[in-house]
Amino acid sequence: MTALLDVKAFKGLDCAELDRIEASSRVLVPHDGARLFVEGDTADAVYAIMKGSGHVRVGAPDTNSKGLMIDVFGPGDIFGEMGVIERSTRTADAVAEGRVRLLRISSKVFLDTLHCNAVLGENLCLMLVKRLRRTSLLFRDATFESLEVRLASQLIYLVNREGGRKTEYGFQLVGRYRQGDLADLLGTTTRSIITILNSWRKDGIVIYDSARGHLTICREDDLQQCILACRNRTKLGVASDLAKAWDGD
Repeated sequence: MTALLDVKAFKGLDCAELDRIEASSRVLVPHDGARLFVEGDTADAVYAIMKGSGHVRVGAPDTNSKGLMIDVFGPGDIFGEMGVIERSTRTADAVAEGRVRLLRISSKVFLDTLHCNAVLGENLCLMLVKRLRRTSLLFRDATFESLEVRLASQLIYLVNREGGRKTEYGFQLVGRYRQGDLADLLGTTTRSIITILNSWRKDGIVIYDSARGHLTICREDDLQQCILACRNRTKLGVASDLAKAWDGD
């Protein structure tokens, strides 16, 4: 067995321990679009993504059919651990997209392993610290940065995290990202995302197939420059406002 060898949270555990976890767990191959759990469900399992070309999206919908995409998880990741550790209910929905092979680890098996294995505890701490750091950056950017900067930052994050399929034009992101998905990722409107993508397409920075939801980053360096340029404009604007306020005094 040892299918968990490539799952980051279980790195460093001996093979016998991994085999024990796998033998007590259940393999799932959900269909595209399958909901693995929804907000309010009892947190009775942790899910490990063992392999696949797809990913799992975790997010929270609202009553107006909008949503907030919290994160996207791919092979080597686990998700659903927070509710299990906290012994509470789910705070978001998890939806499979594309092909993924999962291991459903019951809360009892996961917590028993955590209680007697310091390596798993250390791995979880590192993983949760990285996620908390990302959340802090997202909150900072939502407060101080323009939407264009936030979208560029998220696309760079996704291509670095998930990789992409190399094409003659650049790197195509794994999976489908509809305009509404990108809006949910940033908590904004679809119209705003369309405006930015159209501008980038015109400049040759990205190629976006809206019908299929395929997004290709042609020039990542230009996205980085876009981030720097927008931040510099923001700083100049703040400096100008402060200067005007000072002159007014």
